[in-house]
Amino acid sequence: MAQPMVNQTTLDQLSRPAFSYGFFYHEDPLRDTTSLLLLQFLIAVLTSRFLYFLLSPLNQPRIVCDIMGGMIGSSPKILLLLSYLRIPAMSQMADSYQTTLFRDDVISYTRLLAAYGMTVKFFLIGVKIDPTLAWRSGKRAAILGFCNMVIPFLFLLALRYPYLRMAHAKGKHSTFIDGIGDPEIFLHVAATVAASSPPVIADVLTDLRLLNTELGRLAISASMVSEITRWCIFAVYRVISTAKKRHSYAKAIQQVVGTGVCMISLLSLVRPWAQWIVRQTPKGGRVAEWHILVMLLAVLAMGALGDALGLGFLDAPMVMGLLIPDGPPLGMALVEQLELFSTELLLPLFFLAVGYITNLDRIVNVHKMALMLLYILAGHVVKTLVSVGASFYYKTSIHKAAILGLMLNFKGLVELMAYIDIKGDQKFATQTFFALVMSIVTATGVISWLVAAFYDPLNARHAAGYRALQHLNPEEKFSAVATMLNEDAVPAMIDLFEVSSSETSAGQRSACIHVLHLTEMSGRANSVLVQHKNRKGELVNTNQMDRLHNAFLNHEKRKEGAVSVFPYTAVSPYATMHQDICSLALEKGVPFIVVPFPRCDSGANNEIEKAARNIVPQVISQAPCSVGILIHHGLTSSRPLVSEQFRYSVKVLFWGGNDDREALTYAARMARHPGVFMLVTRFRLQEEAAEGKDLSWDDVIFKEFARETAGNERVTVEEVAAKDINDTVEVIKSIGSECDLVMVGRVQCAESMLEETLGKWMETPELGVVGDMLASNDFVNFSFSVLVVQQHA
Repeated sequence: MAQPMVNQTTLDQLSRPAFSYGFFYHEDPLRDTTSLLLLQFLIAVLTSRFLYFLLSPLNQPRIVCDIMGGMIGSSPKILLLLSYLRIPAMSQMADSYQTTLFRDDVISYTRLLAAYGMTVKFFLIGVKIDPTLAWRSGKRAAILGFCNMVIPFLFLLALRYPYLRMAHAKGKHSTFIDGIGDPEIFLHVAATVAASSPPVIADVLTDLRLLNTELGRLAISASMVSEITRWCIFAVYRVISTAKKRHSYAKAIQQVVGTGVCMISLLSLVRPWAQWIVRQTPKGGRVAEWHILVMLLAVLAMGALGDALGLGFLDAPMVMGLLIPDGPPLGMALVEQLELFSTELLLPLFFLAVGYITNLDRIVNVHKMALMLLYILAGHVVKTLVSVGASFYYKTSIHKAAILGLMLNFKGLVELMAYIDIKGDQKFATQTFFALVMSIVTATGVISWLVAAFYDPLNARHAAGYRALQHLNPEEKFSAVATMLNEDAVPAMIDLFEVSSSETSAGQRSACIHVLHLTEMSGRANSVLVQHKNRKGELVNTNQMDRLHNAFLNHEKRKEGAVSVFPYTAVSPYATMHQDICSLALEKGVPFIVVPFPRCDSGANNEIEKAARNIVPQVISQAPCSVGILIHHGLTSSRPLVSEQFRYSVKVLFWGGNDDREALTYAARMARHPGVFMLVTRFRLQEEAAEGKDLSWDDVIFKEFARETAGNERVTVEEVAAKDINDTVEVIKSIGSECDLVMVGRVQCAESMLEETLGKWMETPELGVVGDMLASNDFVNFSFSVLVVQQHA
């Protein structure tokens, strides 16, 4: 039997060492592809990260820095600049930079690794997206997404004809326009500019920390509808285009059938497989490594299958990702294990290759390139105007509508791949590709800066009037937002709201608590705020509830109608969880937010406790109402909540100032609870007490509290005249284990001298001087909680 002949050159290449012996053996270290490929990785990653370090303070998203990094890393311009500074050998290196870095024998490896990185990235894009969001987005988002796609698309198609006349096309059916390319590209450009890609918008909004804002969520929902509309347009276009070019409807039907087979196989195999993996994973456990490995191999197989069936090697993995349940456990595990490798290592190599083909030196007709940029700009303007026009129909502010329109104009990786696909078909000139890439960088960069500068989701909507406990009617029911990352603070929170719900007139509810469980957004692209009780008081979305919600709902049942509990779940990044808290407080018009803060002596350094500590400074700086920071111990059993058995000891420390007055007002509401025993201590310096100054606002509030509680045997009021600051500290340290809660304002009046003398010793400034002292290790043996109150200014 004849043996197949093997190319000797191929054998020689395989047998050669994949490395150089180095300078000492007088060999070129870049002779072999391995060294050159590693150099490409180094240049791509360092350039991208360095640009992001420089531009992120200017609110520039990662995609802008990646594209610019690829263009800079692939160009010898920097070396030429250094040669002008008379740095030796820079000029010679610049002359051979591109020919060496992108040598013929290494460019195939670069393309292969870049394609592999894009395949994994597009799969992860699908994993992060919840496709059901498209039909759960509501009427407003659906209409906005559809109109924001169709109207700019039709406008750009109509604008094509005067543009062709300005570009001096030789005829209506000209097959190629000098400096532009095939006239058919206008259809692709129009669809790409008019569409809004959900993963692109989610990535940019995450960089801007606006993903879980009102407009951020609306933009994601609208973009889902826009993307589906674009897919439908291109599905019809592919069939018509294939039938027209090949003069065969059989070919068109074959393409549709091939795509259908791929989709059906995905639907019939991937979704049940993913659900089986989820069932096999213990609750709270990690997905087995072999599941991740097999899933990764399936992604590669699906890319090959999709390419063979005409769906594309990127589209099929993304559709496969859409069928994977987002979030934990499977979606989160895939993102955690594949995101870093694909995004931080392989994608920069892809952008380096894009930078190489986006060559500024190949621009030959600036006039026509400028016309293409104006054509794209017109599409962005119309997309924004569509959102502004919708504001009149929905009676929303023009400012918010314009910001939403700008958000829907973000462009990124998905649009870049669409342009690369067109370039691969040789449908346009190189300078046109340069214009399209620059349009992505310019549009996203400028719009990101505009959105960050003109959209403040919290301060911009602060309603007129006061949101502080001092300005509430004493008989008005107490309402608050309670936030928690885990169950540790539940007993302390329930005790706090138990004493906050005092007796009122018959038929009135004395407290309304909005319980917000904060969950880290992992393995998904869109943040969500899930409401678990509707307006009728019925529980909804119960599959997303947990023991934390149930604990408060059980408290509601025990109070027999005196307390209303409204549970919520917010899924968002740790860095922007404060926006969910403040937005909910703003929407519900509550006067008080309670944020838990683990004690300094807890000894835990886990991620959740760090996140809890980092949320507090953001909330106290942006909250639309007063804030209570609840410093608590770890999870402990709660005391009986039966009215006859409940006993709760509260100690209030009062110096004066806005925050102390707010804490005293809250204490006055607690004092009406029959199970509360309270000691209020007012601190004054001996010199101040002896001088007998005119009554201050602090004196008025304190005397009013003493008058109101004069007949309450469970409330004791005392004044302490301290000689100096040391006396004050000794009194604070004398607080023993007999109390359950210590209340204090975050910032005391200037006369207390606390900030001036003890401020430099604070470890946690967000707690204030006294709060920091009570949370320190000096009180490690005591189990009382501390409520640090800040009044809304």
